[in-house]
Amino acid sequence: MAFDTEAAQPTPLAMTATEHPHDAITIEVAGDVDAATSPRLRTQIRDLLESRPSAVVIDMTAVGFCDSSGLSVLVQLNRYCTESGIALSIRPSKVVRRAIELTGLLATLTMAD
Repeated sequence: MAFDTEAAQPTPLAMTATEHPHDAITIEVAGDVDAATSPRLRTQIRDLLESRPSAVVIDMTAVGFCDSSGLSVLVQLNRYCTESGIALSIRPSKVVRRAIELTGLLATLTMAD
């Protein structure tokens, strides 16, 4: 888990969902996405997808750390959305984009502007 250098504490995970016209949702994710927080991320996003929106953007621009468990959640959500006909895109922070690039997932996951 990444630490806030000033407080020497892990950065907690926070999520906010915003519904948009035409059945679209933006989910803002902030904090650390790691083995401790990724199950909650997966569960909460899957709950939001139950309404079958036409499009979902996962905004991770406020994520300071993302490990392989977080990337695994993104891949699982991508597969679920593809099978469900939901357009999924990720708006990554620099850290998340770098992790996606290093693992070769850039060709699998759709990046948002």
